[in-house]
Amino acid sequence: MNLLTPIIMESDIEEVEKKLKIIRSNNEQRVHFDIGDGLLTNWYGVTPADLQALDLTSLEIDFHLLVDDPTEWIEECVALDPKRIIGQIERMGSQELFLQTIHDYKQNIEGGLALMIETPIESIDAYALQLTSVVLLLSVPGGTSGSKFDMRVINKIKNLREIYTGKILIDGGIDKETQKLVIEAGATEVGENSSYWKGNL
Repeated sequence: MNLLTPIIMESDIEEVEKKLKIIRSNNEQRVHFDIGDGLLTNWYGVTPADLQALDLTSLEIDFHLLVDDPTEWIEECVALDPKRIIGQIERMGSQELFLQTIHDYKQNIEGGLALMIETPIESIDAYALQLTSVVLLLSVPGGTSGSKFDMRVINKIKNLREIYTGKILIDGGIDKETQKLVIEAGATEVGENSSYWKGNL
């Protein structure tokens, strides 16, 4: 697996198309779409239904659901046959139900749980932690781009690694220095938006 995945966080489908062209020209194999409904955070973006109009063949897709009640969005995401669907736990009813619903739709799609920087590791249900294929830790405020990397995520990675042996994905504020820090702390992969599109990675 590639260590870094470019993030597309856009409200304009034409901007998404432009970025997909860049991703392909860079020979990237994966893309991470942030999906926002304006309820969990103030940010509202393109939806999985919007993306159905685009050519996403040959790309492995991650959906990161920064939304109210992520379970309600699973069916729309599944239509694009993503590699992973990752939901924020802050307004998720049942973490176990979210992960099980993904598995029930298609067993080859991985389910993941995501935490805001303020959300403690202890908020993940113990059984859900056994089921999840990846834990995403935000290292910037949710729904923002270009924000400063929050060093609090380093201890969160270390604390999570004490109880979890799976994949840990760090999202936001990643540059060459912070990427090194999170990997040393125990993360396995990173996603980045602004630095990637500025060519700083």
